Amino acid sequence: MRYIFADITITPYSEAASDILTAMLFDVGYDSFEQTDNGIKAYIQRDNFCQSCLDSTLDDICIPDMEFTYSIHELEDKDWNEEWERNSFDPILEREFGIHLNPRMAFGSGSHETTYQITSLLLSEDFSNQRVLDMGTGTGVLGIAMAMQGAKQVVAIDIDPFSVENAKENFALNNINNVEILLGDSSAIQGMFDTIVANIHKNIIIADLPTYTQHLSPGGTLFLSGFFTSDIPDIQKAATVNKLSTTKIVEKNGWVVMKLTLQMDEIQ
Repeated sequence: MRYIFADITITPYSEAASDILTAMLFDVGYDSFEQTDNGIKAYIQRDNFCQSCLDSTLDDICIPDMEFTYSIHELEDKDWNEEWERNSFDPILEREFGIHLNPRMAFGSGSHETTYQITSLLLSEDFSNQRVLDMGTGTGVLGIAMAMQGAKQVVAIDIDPFSVENAKENFALNNINNVEILLGDSSAIQGMFDTIVANIHKNIIIADLPTYTQHLSPGGTLFLSGFFTSDIPDIQKAATVNKLSTTKIVEKNGWVVMKLTLQMDEIQ
C-alpha cells in the first residue's frame, strides 16, 4: 500500500503540543507517528489523505503563540506495516504483562504512556463474572487485559475496520474466545455492562458519556483515558452531569487515567 506523511513543525516546540497533535491526527485517520526534534511525522495511507482535514485539525489546536507548518511527502510502495513491526514496535506489554500483540500500527501497542497506564491499572482490578466493553478498542489490548482478569464476556468496538481486524487477531493470539468485536461508534453499544473502558480523545469521551451511562449497570465502573491533566476539570464536570463519581485518578507525565462509578442513588 502507498503511504504519505506530513512532516509537521511545531513552533515553539513542546512535548505537550506534540502529544495533543498526535491524538487529534489519529482521530482523522493517521495511523503511525514519528517524533522529530521540532515536531512529528504523521503517516497515513495515500487514499485516506485529506489536506483540508489536516488543515482544520491544525486550526483546531488553540495554543496561544504556537504555529504549525508542514510539508507532504510520498513514500515508496512497500509493506510499511511489516517495516514498522520489524523496526519500531516495542513489545512492552508482552514483556511486562504477558499480553501478546501483533499491533499492525493500530493505536494501543503499549508504546504510548496512556495505553501502558490504563493497561497496568486494569490488570490490578478484578472483573470476575463481568460483562465488559472496550470502546475504541484499537489493538484490543484493554479488552484482553479485562479478559485476563476474569471478565466473562468482552465486547470490543472500533470505528476503524483495520482496527477491528487487528483486534480479532490479537484476541486469538491470547487465546481469548469470549469476545464480540464490532465495527461502529457508540451507537453500536447494546445491552448493559458492569465495566466500560474508553481510551479515546477527550471530546469524544465527553460527547459519549451519556451513552456510556445509559449502558452501565447500577454501581458500574467506567475507566477513561487518552487525555491530559489539564482536561480533568472538563471530564469531571461532564461526569457529574451524568451521575458519575470519580474514585481514582492516575497521572503520569501529563497523561491521565480516571476510574468513575455510576452513583447507585441516582438510578431510577
